[in-house]
This record gives sequence, C-alpha cells and structure tokens, in this order.
Amino acid sequence: MPNNQMAGPVPDPWLAAINVTVPMSVANDLDKMHGVIKDVMTQLGCPTCHSGRDLRFTIARDFVVNPAGQVQPVVAGPVVG
Repeated sequence: MPNNQMAGPVPDPWLAAINVTVPMSVANDLDKMHGVIKDVMTQLGCPTCHSGRDLRFTIARDFVVNPAGQVQPVVAGPVVG
C-alpha cells in the first residue's frame, strides 16, 4: 500500500464523546449549565449549536483537601495542545 493511501475510514471527530465534569452547584443551576454548554461548544469551534456532538456530563465525585482542611472538588487543568 502506498504511503499516501489511507488504510481505512478516517475517524469522525464529531462522533467522539465530550466529557464534562461539573460541581453539584453548577449541575443544579440551569442558567449555569447553559453557560457551560455554550463555553464548551465555543471551545470546540461551534458556539451557536451542539447538534451532532455527544456531550456527557458527570457530577464531580473526586475531592481534595488542602492543608487548611477545606474540601473542594478536583478540577482538571486546561488541555494545552
């Protein structure tokens, strides 16, 4: 097979699931969730709609305790690419 020939179909990035973890305080607020969806879709390059995208929301279940004893949900850092 020549190097410039594809071996199979090219994966469609629109079919890949988008995982979004939110704290309970955001998940329970429809206005905040609307903002989350808008921000996610803007970062994916389509700020006006989300049809065709598989957005999967999870409530934050992992927590960290700082030296002062305060408990906070774990927040992943930004993806730098």
